[in-house]
Order: sequence, then C-alpha cells, then structure tokens
Amino acid sequence: MNSNTKPNRQEMELLCKAAQLMLENGSETYRVEETVLRMARGLRHEHTSIAAFPTSIFVEVDGCTHVRRISRRGTNTMRIAQVNEISRRVEHGDMDAQAAMQALDEAARMPGVPQRTLVFSYALAAASFSLLFGGDAGTFAAAFFIGMLVQAVQPLLIQGEMGALFGNFAGGLLTAVLAQALHGLIPYGSVNAAITGGIMPLLSGLLMTTAVRDTMYGDLISGMARALEALLLAASVALGVYTGLKLAAMMGGMLL
Repeated sequence: MNSNTKPNRQEMELLCKAAQLMLENGSETYRVEETVLRMARGLRHEHTSIAAFPTSIFVEVDGCTHVRRISRRGTNTMRIAQVNEISRRVEHGDMDAQAAMQALDEAARMPGVPQRTLVFSYALAAASFSLLFGGDAGTFAAAFFIGMLVQAVQPLLIQGEMGALFGNFAGGLLTAVLAQALHGLIPYGSVNAAITGGIMPLLSGLLMTTAVRDTMYGDLISGMARALEALLLAASVALGVYTGLKLAAMMGGMLL
C-alpha cells in the first residue's frame, strides 16, 4: 500500500481503537497522538492528523475522518503498555491491521487489578497516610478498616451517570461517618488523622500529574480539562467529608 491509498475502514477503526484504549486507561494526550501517528506510518499513511482530548478523538488519514467519543476513563498502565507494544510492531511492519485489531481486542479484555488487591492496597495506603498525619497504632487500625469498607463499595458507587464524582463524594462521606462511629464505639488516637488518611487514596494525584504533563507538552485544552476534573474530584471528596461530619454531629457524634 502506498501513501496515496485511502485507508480502509479496518485501518481507521484500528487507529481509533488504539487511541480510545489509551485515553480510557489514563494515558497522556501526547502519547495517544504519538501512538496513532506511529501506527499510521506502519500502515503506509504519511498524511495523518489526530486531535485527542479527554472526552473525544478526531483522526484524519488521507482525507478520511473518524470521530470517537470517550465515555469512561480510568487507570490501567498494563493496557497502555500493551497498546504501545502493538503500535511499535505495526510501525515496524511485524503486524498487519487485522492482527493488530485482534491484539487490541485482547488488550481491551485484559483484566485489571483484582478487587481484593485493590481493597487491601487502599486500606494499607489509608492507614499509612494516617500515621503521617499524627495517628497512632489505634488510628492505623481504624483507617485500615475504614479504607477496606470504602474501597469495597466503590465499584458500586461509580456505576451511575455521575460516576467518579458521586463515588468520591460517597467515599468522603463514608470515611467521615465511619471514623466518628468507630471512635464512639472504640476510642482510638486521632479522628482527624483517620479521616485525612482515609480520603488520601481518593484524591486524583495521577490525574493532576497527567494534566501537568499535557500542559508542558503544549496540549493546553487537555491539560486544563484534566486539571479541572482533578479539582472537581477533590472538591467532591471534601464535600462528602463535610456532609459526613455534619451528619455525625446531628446524630450526636463527637464534634471535631
């Protein structure tokens, strides 16, 4: 195929799917665009343009244009690495469009981190952060228990239309209420440290880092959009904690 040949539908679908998988799993905008351009060169299409945003993709190859909407986003670095590997094989001519599409389908079906691992990791992170904010052994245990419960219900909370925003709000609310309730039943060191440690894993540090990287690479719209998303997620956690403290106070809980 020469560079003047129009891309077929399968090739356009391949490029769009690769970009979609990377955006859905937390990749930076510049990396998404670089991957698509690399794959297009491997398919012998030199005149390729792509504009990637957190919620949409525009791909133009030799006069053919495809637009794809990104409706869900998360973080899975294993899928990003797999798509990168596929794109390099396409670029070097080691994989044709059909084989690459099958490989992308397999990457999309690649399971994420098991829920039990996420629950334990979240709980351990929350408990460890509680120590950094002045907690003791009792606070560590309380934050660990709270983290386990919050992460256990998170998959159920993020399935609605508001998704991560509602999940973070509910996570902050549960953390505040549980920290107060546990202190009322079994007094431990610091409620403040337990709450602060419990909400730390909810904050979008990786998303903010990606926003900074996008901005530094000149993708200003993507950078600002991701920074705003990170701030909204952090605000939803704060609102959840505030609501939880108010509810605990109304129910006769300890005022901080």
